[in-house]
Amino acid sequence: MLALLGLVRGDRIMIGGQNFEMRAMIRAEPDRALRGFTLGPRVIVALPAIEQSALVAPGTQTYWYSRVRLRDQLAAGDWIRDFGQRFPEAGYRIIDAADGVPGVERSMAFVTSLLILLSLGMVLIGGVGVGGAVSAYLERKRDTIAILKGLGATSATMRRLYLAQIVAASLAGIAFGLALGIAAARAATPLLAGWLPLDPALRSLPLLSAAGFGLLASLIFALWPLARAAQLPPQHLLRDLVAGDRQRPGWRTLSALALLAVLLLLLLVWSAPLPVVVALFAAGAALAVLGFLALGRVVMWGAGRFAGRTRHPLLRLALANLHRPGAPTASLVLALGLCLTLLVAASSLRGNAASHLQDTLPAASPDLILLNLPPEEAARFDTLIARQPGLVRWTRAPFLHGRLDRVGGVPVAELRIPAEVGFVVRGDRGLSWRADPPAAGVVAGDWWPADYDGPTLLSVDARVADRLGVTVGDTLTLNVLGEPLEGRIANLRRVDWAGLDLDFPILLSPPADPPPHREVAALWLADEAALETVRAVLADAFPESPTIKVAEVIDFLAGVAARGGTAMTALAAASGLATLLVLMGSVLAGQRRRVQEAVLLKMLGATRRQLAVAALLEYGLIAVVAGLAALLLGNLAAWAAIGGWLNFRPALVGALPWLAGAAAVMALAGLAALNRALARSPALMLRQG
Repeated sequence: MLALLGLVRGDRIMIGGQNFEMRAMIRAEPDRALRGFTLGPRVIVALPAIEQSALVAPGTQTYWYSRVRLRDQLAAGDWIRDFGQRFPEAGYRIIDAADGVPGVERSMAFVTSLLILLSLGMVLIGGVGVGGAVSAYLERKRDTIAILKGLGATSATMRRLYLAQIVAASLAGIAFGLALGIAAARAATPLLAGWLPLDPALRSLPLLSAAGFGLLASLIFALWPLARAAQLPPQHLLRDLVAGDRQRPGWRTLSALALLAVLLLLLLVWSAPLPVVVALFAAGAALAVLGFLALGRVVMWGAGRFAGRTRHPLLRLALANLHRPGAPTASLVLALGLCLTLLVAASSLRGNAASHLQDTLPAASPDLILLNLPPEEAARFDTLIARQPGLVRWTRAPFLHGRLDRVGGVPVAELRIPAEVGFVVRGDRGLSWRADPPAAGVVAGDWWPADYDGPTLLSVDARVADRLGVTVGDTLTLNVLGEPLEGRIANLRRVDWAGLDLDFPILLSPPADPPPHREVAALWLADEAALETVRAVLADAFPESPTIKVAEVIDFLAGVAARGGTAMTALAAASGLATLLVLMGSVLAGQRRRVQEAVLLKMLGATRRQLAVAALLEYGLIAVVAGLAALLLGNLAAWAAIGGWLNFRPALVGALPWLAGAAAVMALAGLAALNRALARSPALMLRQG
């Protein structure tokens, strides 16, 4: 600011009608470690000078902050709770310093929960890969298991033997993953230092939590194929390739799976700052797993029904492969479905955020906002602004701060307010009043007459009213300048909170005796030249009323959205990499069986081209079914996250590359395995069993 104004230390500036001598320049400010959006530079002045200026005149929006140091034997949480009980109407917002910058704890809780949810999705995808890898490994060890059991080894012995191997492999993978995670965190810390007060020190709890997620997911997905292979009799194992015996694990295995699932859920809820949201996501993830498994069974059943009805031999072969005994159809549908659901959800979230910012904000927002306009200057402002060239339109609104104290007579502190509308009840909020209805329109109730003169009526945002559990006819009690003001809800309306127009969650009917307040104005201008001209005129005519260039706000939001989009792209890329690995592993898990089938078909006269076409048809059918289901579930998950706040647009075209890429990976992995099988000697393959 000093550079732009051409000032140096010792110069004088006027703020609020008071002269101030500049003594120093701020390089670092306490309690500003995490800086997000700010409306302008900050100035620190001597406290006695405030009383001599117009900065705290009646109607100006002033916040007073007090730092309180407690005696050592007092706990901050207990002191805050006791203060709130003794002075419920005081209106103070008290923050425990241990929680950091006010408001940041909620943002960090949301970001942390989002990362945990995405990580859980990745864990599920990796778990599917673990299940496929274990199945393939046990398939190769089938003869060894049968021989050991024939020599007297018990099912419990076999379970312990191979479980120890699986746990050892899982721990090795977890250790490698933790090392990569630590390295990535160390590399990212300097890059985020300007935004987040990150501590480079390692903490054991997050590392142990991540290790717990990996180990529990590995055991959950590995236990089923392990239990099935361990408990089958030797004769079943030896003829499993032909007969395809499938014996369900017993109640002990099912009990162990249930216990592991409960432990995973408890770890998830314990590690997340928003446990309810995370628990709901976990329930949705479990339903998605069961749904894709059921869909795989439906595909197998449908393939069996239609295989005998088609006359096309290659299509019949593909359908037969989908429903034959031991076919990995269900596992492939599960792997592909979960992977694509996560990718579609990430793509939909990013696309909706970007499109809303691009389509809504630049088109609907004003170009200039004027703050702190004294009401007695409103007429002069209107006269002055009406003469400015390039002005498209403008609007003014009274503005003061108030706090929502009671909902229907019940103190807010006693209510469970949903987090998404918590901003309405946290501290002071902007209030205004108007005689005519806003352009957004009323969705319930009736607007008051333009000449209304009576008890206070309220117009409330419909979404806020729904979350607060109130409707037309209910009452809200506001605290305005330290005095309670009860109003009856006359109507509900819809407010676009992503826009930057002059609107408020709660509008009042025009009071007969307005309290001390200021006004704000929004101006729409024809071009950049007109904007700069009007801004200069307002700065000269109303020096105590600062202006905000909305384009700068939009640029800030666009930068935030771009960084968020980059993060989502990185997460989607990581999910895509996991998808490729899991799909390749799931396809190659049944390679031994498929190799022998290909050799037999080749000996019966099938050509390489025919086998390749049949494989492509088989994987294509799986990809189409799983892709359509993932397209639906992924968009549904994204809608559940943001559909109530934005005009949701399902991701269709943007998700197609992911769907096509996953299908191509499956097909290429299958063709690679087939090509490798056909390149070997049939006699050698048959002798190897």
